[in-house]
Amino acid sequence: MRRRILNTMKRLEIVLERDQVERIRGVLQEHATGYTVIPDCTGFGHRGPRDGDLVLLVTVVTFDHVDPILDAVLPLLDGRSGVVLITDVQVVRGEYFVLELKNKLAQRP
Repeated sequence: MRRRILNTMKRLEIVLERDQVERIRGVLQEHATGYTVIPDCTGFGHRGPRDGDLVLLVTVVTFDHVDPILDAVLPLLDGRSGVVLITDVQVVRGEYFVLELKNKLAQRP
């Protein structure tokens, strides 16, 4: 059986109101190699039921990028609906999620 190399990283799931997506995308473009957007989320929380006006952004980053992302995202959630969930995750092909490595590879001739 082939042994695979697993890399420990951080998965951020950011639930927010639809009109905040572009601002968060800008933050993620500075600190992540990519992200997934799941539109039209519904749910129930401290602000009551929400029906399709929430979006879920999911990304995987190195530990060093968590705080800069939180520094930019948390003020946007003040007084609004939203939550950030952070979990440890094991990824295969971890080099795809290291922003500094991606930037170095992009500069190669």
